[in-house]
Amino acid sequence: MYRWYRYRHDYGKHRELLDLIISWVVLSIAFGTGYIFKGNLVGLALAFIAVATAFVFHEIAHRQVARRYGLYARYKAWYTGLLAALIISLLTAKAFGNPFVIAAPGAVYIYAYMGIPPPDVEYRVALAGPLTNAILAAILLIASHFTVYPLKLYLTFIGSVNAWIAIFNLIPLPPLDGYKIFRYSITLWALVMLFAIVIYVLL
Repeated sequence: MYRWYRYRHDYGKHRELLDLIISWVVLSIAFGTGYIFKGNLVGLALAFIAVATAFVFHEIAHRQVARRYGLYARYKAWYTGLLAALIISLLTAKAFGNPFVIAAPGAVYIYAYMGIPPPDVEYRVALAGPLTNAILAAILLIASHFTVYPLKLYLTFIGSVNAWIAIFNLIPLPPLDGYKIFRYSITLWALVMLFAIVIYVLL
């Protein structure tokens, strides 16, 4: 997810790194709550690895595409969203055995140094995050067919986390990425969403 601003909201590199680490840890715990209740430390460690690929690559993809177009971009944690993700995942994991994770830990804040960026830049920046997750999930799905247990299980879980983060962020409601993509092209949004859902189901 990312937010667009016309004016610079200065957010230092050190604070960005801290926010990335905090978001990664909290989101990893959220995805790993089912393993926590089962006392499965290997599963919890796997959740940290899965979120490292899914969340970090998602936000970095937003940031790097924005910078490619000459825009200022920094990640900033959304602590309310992180708290909600943690609480809801704990409650659902306790009740149903598996967590439901609200995958909106923060956003990449973007602004133009000067002038107005081309109209297609917004959707390109928005698309970068979930598309990265969907592609990673597809690669892990393919790789899982050439491995055996327990590696197959690990790859499947990491792929599922990537696919879920793609699907959640593609929901066409503001401020999620899906809203910006949907507004630009319903067809493009539908294709990417369908791709992510198919991969998630196959995993």
